[in-house]
Amino acid sequence: MLDLAHLATIFMEKNAISHITCEHLLTIKKQPQPTEHVVLDLRDPLEYDAGHIEGSKNVPRRELTANVVNVVPDRKRHVIVVVGPTLESEIETIHDDLAELGYEKVEFLAGGFDRWCEISMPTVEDVLGGEVTPEEAGAVSKEEEPDLYEGEDLEETNEPLM
Repeated sequence: MLDLAHLATIFMEKNAISHITCEHLLTIKKQPQPTEHVVLDLRDPLEYDAGHIEGSKNVPRRELTANVVNVVPDRKRHVIVVVGPTLESEIETIHDDLAELGYEKVEFLAGGFDRWCEISMPTVEDVLGGEVTPEEAGAVSKEEEPDLYEGEDLEETNEPLM
């Protein structure tokens, strides 16, 4: 017969939250076939656009349970979760949410994105959300629409840029 202490140990081992170091994640990303994992960044889109781990997918925390299956349909994939400054209790909640959705291999980046930046790991920035080029957003050049730029020659006016 199992005693309660043994059952508690089994339960805690089964539900333990695993963390991965920044260095280990970088090693994984440099492997020739890094597709066995997905890096899921739960920060807000503005934070994500300002800088994120290359190849990571952004699913804001508030949308996690509704949208993670669209971003990571294979629930057997290794999911590495990146957060900003977050309480351990929130990490536990995120872990539980992913487990309830059927994700079996979930790890959290130790120290989150802040730690990644602290130790000068590589990041990328998205301009206009990374999905849209300036042309797609409706930007036009001075050559295409000269009337829009009339009187905008800052070099000639010596006006400050700010």
